[in-house]
Amino acid sequence: MMDIRLKTFIVLVIIICVMTLILIYSKIDNEIATKKEVVTFKGMIVTFIVYALVDFRLVFDDFYTFFPKLVVTIIMALGFSSMSFSCYFWFFYVSASAKIKAMSKRWWYYVTGIPLMFDLLFLYTPLCKFVYIVKSPPVFKPMLSVIMLMDYVYLIMATAISLYKKHKAKARLEKKKYGSQIIFILFFTLSGVLIGYLLGYPAIELVQMPVILKLYMDIQDYAIYADPMTGLSNRRRINEYLNEELLGCNQLNPIIIIMIDIDWFKNINDELGHDVGDQTLIAFSEALLKLTESSDAIAARWGGDEFVIAAKEKGIDIGFRKKLTDLLYEKKNEMVVIPRFSVGSYKCTSSNITVEQLLKKVDGNLYLDKKIQHS
Repeated sequence: MMDIRLKTFIVLVIIICVMTLILIYSKIDNEIATKKEVVTFKGMIVTFIVYALVDFRLVFDDFYTFFPKLVVTIIMALGFSSMSFSCYFWFFYVSASAKIKAMSKRWWYYVTGIPLMFDLLFLYTPLCKFVYIVKSPPVFKPMLSVIMLMDYVYLIMATAISLYKKHKAKARLEKKKYGSQIIFILFFTLSGVLIGYLLGYPAIELVQMPVILKLYMDIQDYAIYADPMTGLSNRRRINEYLNEELLGCNQLNPIIIIMIDIDWFKNINDELGHDVGDQTLIAFSEALLKLTESSDAIAARWGGDEFVIAAKEKGIDIGFRKKLTDLLYEKKNEMVVIPRFSVGSYKCTSSNITVEQLLKKVDGNLYLDKKIQHS
């Protein structure tokens, strides 16, 4: 029989874990991440809450024999499937964070749902007898290892995406975000090891809390510098970036600033609706991201329908209008209307200038181009 003090410890760990997860759940909203990121991250938190609640079984000395076999079977299935769902939601969170284009396709959900459907088939049907036998203590079959392997399919795919995005990222914040995502697979691996050594204890909860808190803190940090609608950097981030890079700016290491303004955007909102306007902004931002992803550059939403690109890569401004226009036409199926835009750029070769003065020069060139485009 388990000592009462140990039971109290287990209950406290589970309660603290559940309360922490509920608190984080309540703080995640569309102001700090995109809608898909919010939905998938919240989904993952819910699955962790379910798993923690299932672990209340640990305080019952005769759990597997005291309750009806059907109840025990369902509770065990909930425990295993909550881990499967958490891996599934994690994969989709990373995919949304990395803005994987295939997520807009229906087939993506069918194909990526296969490992989860496999798990659920063996956990919630009579096939569960190939996974475990309900007795005291329970007997686990080799099929459980296959189910865990299916979970790792999601973790490996998510880690591969994070590694690729971290490699491609130029900004420090992006590298940090994807770096934190990579450690998530270590959480599951460490949890599995601890369960083996701490059988009968809330091992996953002990590992889970610091990892989730770390991810939540990184989301908060990233949100400070990101535009929630488009995923681009925001005005605060571009200002900090320019202040940092201007210190080493010279003839050999110039900074190129490009300011882009969508022409007649108000007409798009007024005549086609704000949903179409938002869709246009998002597609336009994705084109800017693609244009800068392989460059030593940062793209930001300056405000409304204005965008700024700051780059240390020479020549990024050459043929910029044509390159951006071509990318927009590639995305024509995602937009009701392909917007026209004005562009102003400035090449800075001296550190003896403030960010405000630099942006004023770029804005002046943008104004000149806008007059030409509107004439």
